[in-house]
Amino acid sequence: MISLALASMRARLFPIILVILALTSSMALLLAVDRIKVATQNGFNQSLSGVDLVLGPRGSGIELMLYTVFHLGKPTNNITTETLKDITQNPKIDWAVPVALGDSHRGYRVVSTTHEYFERIKFAGDQPLQFRDGVAFRELNQVVIGSAVADALGYTVGTPMFVTHGSGSLGELHDDFAFNVSGILAPTGTPTDQAIFVSLEGYELIHLGWTNGSQAISLKNIDVQQIPKERLYPKTITAAYLGLSSKLGLFQVARSINEYSEEAVSAIIPGVALAELWSIVGSVDSVFKLLNWLIIGISIIAMMTMTMTALESRTREMTILRALGATPLHLSSMILTEIALISGFSVLLAIGLVRVLTWVSVDLLSEWAGIRIELIWITTNELLILGLIVLAGLIASLIPAGMVYKRSLHRGFSN
Repeated sequence: MISLALASMRARLFPIILVILALTSSMALLLAVDRIKVATQNGFNQSLSGVDLVLGPRGSGIELMLYTVFHLGKPTNNITTETLKDITQNPKIDWAVPVALGDSHRGYRVVSTTHEYFERIKFAGDQPLQFRDGVAFRELNQVVIGSAVADALGYTVGTPMFVTHGSGSLGELHDDFAFNVSGILAPTGTPTDQAIFVSLEGYELIHLGWTNGSQAISLKNIDVQQIPKERLYPKTITAAYLGLSSKLGLFQVARSINEYSEEAVSAIIPGVALAELWSIVGSVDSVFKLLNWLIIGISIIAMMTMTMTALESRTREMTILRALGATPLHLSSMILTEIALISGFSVLLAIGLVRVLTWVSVDLLSEWAGIRIELIWITTNELLILGLIVLAGLIASLIPAGMVYKRSLHRGFSN
């Protein structure tokens, strides 16, 4: 039956090739979108790794993640460093990395923190931050910039820069104290690539003499070296990343922080907050999936239409087969076999095409969009999707197969 179906398909090679190309393209598109969606979700959920809890002012956990991790929006409140010091006395808390936000540089968010940030914070599960060039800041006037900042602004190690007060482009420039780039981070595909990092002390320094968003005293008139270090440690911070000595105490520590009575603070679990945030922003992929399924449906309809319209031109073929002893069941089975062969071949081509596209674009997507797609042939979920498509094609082919069966059974084929 297979050899007979192949021989029949060779006689109609060109239209069959077109149908195979349409099916292959639609299935490859569906698989590619699904892989990008999965990789995007994984990257989204792993934008911040290695952190067990995020300590911040009491409020929305999603809002806290937006401005601390994705550098979107403005902090609504701060917490005191005394509170952070008190909370980290808990023996179950192994380390804490404070961050303070508020300023920017040419549209990029400035994050003030400690040099421990580059040792503790990870991405994509367990990938540590690495330097493409230079080292972490060690002096008050040093900054570390993300790869996207360096590429967009053309900055290199040693480039001087000034920070703008506030996160907008209309803020006053801290032009009385220049920072120098000490290091450039390697690409991570996370918001870290678009951030600028300064020390807490350096950040506090440029705000000395500022009152209500306006500069009252210029640092040009002050000997920075004579300022005591304890004077430069901030009294408030935006948030803090916490690491626990054991994951088993996660919920207990979070509950104790949320019940802290000295200040209105809360602790959120990054994975939970990111998953909740993805459920809000990730629903757009449903639209693309719907469009892909519509394309596949149209391709299946086109395949079925081609088979039905070809029946008239295949009258001579069917008559000869009937004369040679083929039963109506054999003829209808041949139609089903042809559809199965077309669908199966399209599936193999789609898998190969997606594999090639993944191999070609994996590095480009990683550097350009921060999407890390696994270089694999096929997943169980993808195999299930392809199986459903083949099954749908076979079900749709029952219509022309039934027409052939009925026609050969009741009226026969004649010249």
